[in-house]
Amino acid sequence: MLWCKRINEHFFMDMFFATKKAGKSSRSNNCMQLFVTDKGYVYVVAMKSKGDVPLALKVFAKEIGAPDAIICDAAGEQTSHELKRFCQQMGTTLRVLEEETPWANRVELYIGLIKEAVRKDMKDSNCPLAFSWDYCAERRARINNLTARNLFQLDGQNAEFSVTGEEGDISNLCQFEWYTWCYFREDKSHFPYPKEILGRVLGPAKGEGNEMAQWILKANGKIVPRRTVRQLNAIEISSETEIKKRSIFDQLIEKRWGSSVNHPSKPPPQDDFVEYEDDDENPSSLTSMTLLMLLA
Repeated sequence: MLWCKRINEHFFMDMFFATKKAGKSSRSNNCMQLFVTDKGYVYVVAMKSKGDVPLALKVFAKEIGAPDAIICDAAGEQTSHELKRFCQQMGTTLRVLEEETPWANRVELYIGLIKEAVRKDMKDSNCPLAFSWDYCAERRARINNLTARNLFQLDGQNAEFSVTGEEGDISNLCQFEWYTWCYFREDKSHFPYPKEILGRVLGPAKGEGNEMAQWILKANGKIVPRRTVRQLNAIEISSETEIKKRSIFDQLIEKRWGSSVNHPSKPPPQDDFVEYEDDDENPSSLTSMTLLMLLA
């Protein structure tokens, strides 16, 4: 038997898909697996295909623990031999619901809630569709778990406390709204390029840096984790120069990732190439230098 932290809870699990018209997310995902308790705790794992359900369960068990039981519908990917074997190894009972009874799966309710919350964030921020799966849904799941709700079974606590025994810390969520503007420090920038770079906040960066680290969208379309993030001050918000910089930023992002209603006409490049740079040699890419000058 695998050693896992035990949780005296029953979890429901199910997945939802993105429409093919919207394309894949910024991390090449097109579906998401949800794990939900009857007390409203939500854990999400983005996936590249429905065949990744066993991997999603392993990620869930490593971070949250092994529940008493997992309840799912009769879909093939959720009742595979690999998944059943892993549940047996960690001492969790897998219970399969009768076919054509979707109302018996509590996840269906929270799939709708997460989808509506993501749609609202996308509408309010005009964020590209590519980030809704990866970052916005993960952020919304955290907010759901840390928000107090008037549920009798919570006994005056939030959903996070019901599973982990801790009330949770909202410091990395309450500082920034979804897809809001920010400035962050880029220590690799050499003189005379600025140390503070304009960016967009995509939510807490789990597993990167400390608890306050945020995912930051840069003007070149890449996403990096940064701890040195601050909001724009009143002068920067109203400055004509800063407004022009933000407009250029949005144009560059829309060209690469599309908008909140349209995906890019060409698939964005998936390479992670970074130009070589040190104290004696500058980056060889003229595009990167021009971009820094525009946003400086």
